[in-house]
Amino acid sequence: MKMSLELFLYFCIICNIGAPFALDFLLKTRFEHYGKVEDICASIDDLRESNNQQIDALSQLSNTTFFKIFRVNLNAECPIWAKQSICTSKSRCESCVCDEAEVPVKWRDEYKLKNISSPVVIDREFVREWKDNGKKLDQFYVEEDENKEGVYVNLKLNAESYTGYQGQSIWGHIYRENIFKGALEDLSLEERTLNRMISGLHTSISIHVSWFFRNNQASEKRPNFKLFFEKVGNYPSRIENLYFLYSILLRAFNRASHVIQNYDYETGDLKSDIATNEIINRLIQLRNPECQNPFREDELFNDVTKDSVKQQFMTYVQNISRIMNCEECQICKVNGKLQIYGIGTALKILFPQKGKDNITDIDIKRNELIAFVNTFIKISQSIKFVDEFFKLRRAYYENMFINISLALLCLLIFLWVAKKVNQHLETGFKRKFDVIKRYDRLINLNKID
Repeated sequence: MKMSLELFLYFCIICNIGAPFALDFLLKTRFEHYGKVEDICASIDDLRESNNQQIDALSQLSNTTFFKIFRVNLNAECPIWAKQSICTSKSRCESCVCDEAEVPVKWRDEYKLKNISSPVVIDREFVREWKDNGKKLDQFYVEEDENKEGVYVNLKLNAESYTGYQGQSIWGHIYRENIFKGALEDLSLEERTLNRMISGLHTSISIHVSWFFRNNQASEKRPNFKLFFEKVGNYPSRIENLYFLYSILLRAFNRASHVIQNYDYETGDLKSDIATNEIINRLIQLRNPECQNPFREDELFNDVTKDSVKQQFMTYVQNISRIMNCEECQICKVNGKLQIYGIGTALKILFPQKGKDNITDIDIKRNELIAFVNTFIKISQSIKFVDEFFKLRRAYYENMFINISLALLCLLIFLWVAKKVNQHLETGFKRKFDVIKRYDRLINLNKID
């Protein structure tokens, strides 16, 4: 008993000394990647530093009137299959459309005045081979949501979060039909760019779903780090692709900074309009010199032999924007269409039409800018959430270790007390036994006498 207790004591001491070192080695407090990210000229640390400098201002920007009101067509036809009811919670899937009073006065009637036609109905058989009226696409853009069929939504009331909707069929169709096929190392730079960009978007959406998670019993949303590591954290390449997408959006923001800085942000809400301009100016000043050009767009589509790849690239982007119409969950649809619209705008900035190489020649519509900036905000938040999830996992296992240590300590104390009690009882019994033996001896002596 004594030897076993001593061995158990030594075991507890070793565990308490060694466990923190094991936690440090096995469970990092942030995502670690050494060297530059493949296909871009920046490291994870450079991009993380850039994001840390800008994220607070970006988050503030998302609360301004101009950037929280987005126009989207929620009734566009799904080009690939009949709609199915696969959302587990209607209350969480339904979007919140703006009241007229929420929409800036100058925005309310402009689409009626423009007499814009309804969205084009897509032939399901030719969705993968879509071309703009049979002509070659000459610039990046996505399905037009700025039409009379669209509605205004408040993005703050339609935040990306866990709704219970299962979107595997959407992503399955995207990955099967609308990315370039083959091993990543066998693809060209242009082909890798599309595939990694879409993977980065999927990663970001999974991160937001994990961060703003709510199960059927809980009323509040809270991070679910186990879901994060199941979907993202255990796959470093997915996090690298998130940073890759961030580098594209950061480069587009830097390239269009003059246009963004001088855009008309008037909404009629004077306080918000002033704040919008101040935050934009601050963001322009916060740019990290080491991350001015993390993504080198001039290395893509730089000779005529790549025209066919560019056409296929643009077609895939266009198709993906239309596949988002197949989302049964309206909140998911709002955020999916917003982000692919934002990515399309970033590509439009980086790869303009021929003859419009000067950024000031590019016509960026209001809804495009809103989509682009909000997409940049979401990807920026996802990068921050990644490291927060690593910290949450570390804290969870640290608490588990502390609880186990306390339990072992309590067990150790219990065994020590039990040992002392046992020793005390053994001593008492021994004394009683000795008294009885002496008493018996006296009785026997008396009998002999």
